[in-house]
Amino acid sequence: MTETDVSTIHIYKLLIEVKTTLDLTLKQIDEHRAQDNEEKEEIFSRINNLEKKMAQVVIIAVVISMALPIGINVMLKTRPMQQQPTIGQQK
Repeated sequence: MTETDVSTIHIYKLLIEVKTTLDLTLKQIDEHRAQDNEEKEEIFSRINNLEKKMAQVVIIAVVISMALPIGINVMLKTRPMQQQPTIGQQK
């Protein structure tokens, strides 16, 4: 046998190494995908909660922006008018 000759056993050993490496790589990819899916679920859950809270804040802001001017207007109309002293009435 010369140096360039390759035995069948050597080929089988290399194939086993390649298969093992491929299996490990595929397993790591599957683990990363599972981890990514879990992280995506958590991220979307947080975004959903944030959207709900932002909607509540917007609703509260709209209610306050409508109620505050109405409240001030009602208070000003129901308050008795105070007479301002005229120049001749000042002491």
